[in-house]
Amino acid sequence: MVAGNAIERSHKNINEIRNLMIDEKHFPYISFLQGSNFLTEPIRVTKPDGTEVILKHDAGSLNRIDRLTSSNYSLPINRNNCENIFICIDEKYIMLQAVSIYTKPTEWSIEEMLPIMIDVAISSLRIIEVI
Repeated sequence: MVAGNAIERSHKNINEIRNLMIDEKHFPYISFLQGSNFLTEPIRVTKPDGTEVILKHDAGSLNRIDRLTSSNYSLPINRNNCENIFICIDEKYIMLQAVSIYTKPTEWSIEEMLPIMIDVAISSLRIIEVI
């Protein structure tokens, strides 16, 4: 899938789940992003011919992470954001449901994702007062 299409699909999916969870105190949605389009720091890669190249996380022509941080209100990346945020504007409260975005330049393994998913699940259970 083309990067732009995947990002648009992510926004659609996030909004659909927000619609379903509008009356909840938590939002346990996690996006695991991988690849050079979602860097949070520069990385050095070696091309097949042996040439080393530095991919910069702040290169607008390459990095697409800013296209997804709108779904978590530009909160920090690689952090559990499952507890809803309430802000007060003109004495009215607005609830924000932020996605927990985790990113890295290489492929995610189950062993890397599992502790993150467990952390979000435990946080959700605490928020809804099951544990």
